[in-house]
Amino acid sequence: MEKSLHWVDGSLGHVNSICSGTTWPVGTRVAAAGAGHCGQDVCSSSSSCDLSGHRAFGAHGSLRQSRRQNNKPALVKAGYGGTGGTDGGDADDTPATQVAPGAKAGPAGARRRRFRFWIDYQALSSPSSAELLERALVAAGGVRTGGPPKTDPATGAKRDDGVYGYMHMDAWDLLWSVTAKAALAADLLRGHQMLGIIPGLLAVSRKTTLVRSLRDLYGEAAWDIVPRSYKLPDELDDWGRWVASNPGRDTGLWMLKNNKQRGTGLRLVRTSEAFSACFETISRPDLPPGVRLYRWYLAQQYVADPLLIDGCKFGVRVWVLVSDVAPLRIYIHSRGLVLFSSHKYDTELLSTPGGSESAFSSGPAPGHVTNYAQNENGDVWSLGQFAAHLGAAAWRQLWRAMCRSAAAAFAAALPRGAEVLAEVRPPPHSCFQFFGLDFLVDRGGRPWLLEVNATPSMKVEHTDPHVADLIQAQKWPAVRDMVALMGLGPERFEEAAPGGPSKDRSTPAYAADELRRRGGYLPLLHLLPTPAASTTPAAATASGLLRPLPWTAADRALREWCRSCREYQMAAAEIPGVS
Repeated sequence: MEKSLHWVDGSLGHVNSICSGTTWPVGTRVAAAGAGHCGQDVCSSSSSCDLSGHRAFGAHGSLRQSRRQNNKPALVKAGYGGTGGTDGGDADDTPATQVAPGAKAGPAGARRRRFRFWIDYQALSSPSSAELLERALVAAGGVRTGGPPKTDPATGAKRDDGVYGYMHMDAWDLLWSVTAKAALAADLLRGHQMLGIIPGLLAVSRKTTLVRSLRDLYGEAAWDIVPRSYKLPDELDDWGRWVASNPGRDTGLWMLKNNKQRGTGLRLVRTSEAFSACFETISRPDLPPGVRLYRWYLAQQYVADPLLIDGCKFGVRVWVLVSDVAPLRIYIHSRGLVLFSSHKYDTELLSTPGGSESAFSSGPAPGHVTNYAQNENGDVWSLGQFAAHLGAAAWRQLWRAMCRSAAAAFAAALPRGAEVLAEVRPPPHSCFQFFGLDFLVDRGGRPWLLEVNATPSMKVEHTDPHVADLIQAQKWPAVRDMVALMGLGPERFEEAAPGGPSKDRSTPAYAADELRRRGGYLPLLHLLPTPAASTTPAAATASGLLRPLPWTAADRALREWCRSCREYQMAAAEIPGVS
């Protein structure tokens, strides 16, 4: 039996449907006052809303305010599939400390405390995308209370229950999901809860916003970090003028991109075709008849002289952890992957045949794409193997350049990030995020940042068991060390609970504790623009920045600590893969 899901807005005193026409299993719980949709009176979307234009990213502020005025949101009837929750009524603001079955009570046999985590498997790219995370959280004392699996255990068929963690705010202490789903929980967080995304860092985790954020802060210097790029169709004239004025700097090839993931949504074209190809349009079932959208959002200059190994192009995947933004703390892991294209690189072969809708719908030839999803079971190296291939001096130079680019990207996200956080206002120190950064290395040994992935896959799959073991040996430490560095355990959630012991996580003393838990993570704070040189418009201009950065007193104190702390300096000087 199914029924329409409704939410109850106590401040307005009426009931509204969520997503007209959508059906949900009986008993699905959703937080009050629009937690399950974009904040419009009636949301016509049958899936998740585009958050860039809806309330989780700053719109509908009056609705958010009305929601916050309700100290205790009413909830619609009891939990989903045994994943926790109450029978309705007021939600409990304290974390549940679950215990292992049969554990003895009392001082001599104290019960083993647990914290609750929810993973939105159905929103992730594959059923095994978060298996390593679940393993690490369980080892740290966690118990999974949701969400539903991505595939049916009996048939292997893909499931779509339409039930996500943001609908079950009383069922978890930690939520791990994709940005679009997790952001819906950001302004509903209670003091003890944590979220595996940071609202506002979408400013770098989409292809278009990454480019815009870098250019808005660094101007022309942005093109030392990412290949020169133009937003389509807005900057078509700027693109044409640059090509006409710089024939010697044009590589002759451009990659057209949209915001699709996993190596899709790409087209490689020559400059002579580019200005026609960028006008390709597509239709979509949810659009009115006759309405079409531009297919391509971004034109990016193609790096036509990549460094090749055995004739193949490759990309470098590294993992970055932003453990907090107030103040900003950022790390890069010493493990990573080198992912090879399964085909030889050939500049004469640009595309493969595409669909029948348009002659423009062909994708890049396989030798031009290094994304693992497009080269499953291809060659994979560790960073140590790559360092041995390059030699210590070349690898040291490349690693340091990738670290500088990573730090520059997240610094560029700060202005927009601060605006979003000021609107969403999650509890202090409640949000962190684990990113996957993809670099391309050119023949001169220069890294080019191509993408910042907001929810990198942690699956370990390969037909060659030796390569699968190699992938596991790189991904597992990055996930395990993230859980340790963040201090994700029962104590972390009890500290933030009402009446629990408090800990100031904005101080250098806490940063020092975090540094001691870092495992393979290396700090990047020293590579960010200094507050003294970037907080005011005049200082930013003098430093070559186009806008000031929103540093706080806590950020300034932390940067002073970086310069004076010997342990920090030693960690920052480490080069993975070089003894």
